[in-house]
Amino acid sequence: MAFRKTISQSELAEGQSDADRERHATEYSASRGGWFKAEAKPEPGQDNDSSGGRRWGRR
Repeated sequence: MAFRKTISQSELAEGQSDADRERHATEYSASRGGWFKAEAKPEPGQDNDSSGGRRWGRR
């Protein structure tokens, strides 16, 4: 029988690259009842409509 070393979550996180952290990111949503893949958030100063088409109601 072999003993296993316990690895803390912070120690695991140190070994991940930024791309890995972003790819596996999850957020808790109580209204949906659990953890779900994080949705892309718009960056400050960027336009929400990236299609370039006309947005109704704005000039």
